[in-house]
Amino acid sequence: MESKKFINQINELYETALAEAMALLKNNENGRYIAIPNWEDEVAATSWNDVPISIWGVGLNDDEHICVRAFVNNVGYGYIEEDFPQEWTDITVEKINTSSYPELYRFVADNIDKAMSKEDADNVKWE
Repeated sequence: MESKKFINQINELYETALAEAMALLKNNENGRYIAIPNWEDEVAATSWNDVPISIWGVGLNDDEHICVRAFVNNVGYGYIEEDFPQEWTDITVEKINTSSYPELYRFVADNIDKAMSKEDADNVKWE
């Protein structure tokens, strides 16, 4: 009996979702970054140390890594803004829980028509 059978399958699914999001961004002719400046379509996630964050931007950097723009939820309720960087952050450095990868994929797939350059995404401000 393989006790981790379903856990392994779920983890494979998470990694597949991330790879698919990367592929969508990599092959997009309009750009490799998406930034949505309001609550319209954010991704609720948690960082590796369980800090609740809202991701409002997803991109693919020059190292071919997914990076996100996010803000910390529940500031003042035990969390501070410095718990997660607010600028584009490579998720291989400041990790987010892999259970968020399907939502990252959904964000990219639903908003791929809004893809832009990093320079344009840098100019999008959260409302």
